[in-house]
Amino acid sequence: MDARQKLENKIIGAVVSAVGNPAVPAQPGAVSPIVEAVTSKILPEIINATNNEPWYRSRVTLGALLAAISGILGAFGYALPAELQGNVIDLIIALGPVVGGALALYGRWAAKKPIGG
Repeated sequence: MDARQKLENKIIGAVVSAVGNPAVPAQPGAVSPIVEAVTSKILPEIINATNNEPWYRSRVTLGALLAAISGILGAFGYALPAELQGNVIDLIIALGPVVGGALALYGRWAAKKPIGG
C-alpha cells in the first residue's frame, strides 16, 4: 500500500468516526462527500508537503538532475538556456506516465514467472 492510499484510509476512518459522533451535526450520508472533498483538495497537498511523491514526479529532484546534467554539458562546451530548462522539466513530467506504463508492460511481458507464482 502506497503513502497516498494509507493517508486516504486514515482520512476515511477519521471522517467516519467524526460523523458517527453524536455531538457532530452530520448525517451518515455526508461521509462520502466529505471524504471526496478532503482527498481531492487536501490529500495532494499533504503528499507534496511530506515529500511522498515518487522521485520522478518531484520538481525539486528533476530540477536538481537537470542542473547537474547542465553542469556536465557545460564542462564540455554545451549550454542549456534557462527558458528551455523549464520546458524540459514539463516534458519529463508529461512523459513520466507514458514511460512508466511502457516499463510496466515491458516488465510484465518479459517476466518468466506469472504474478504471484
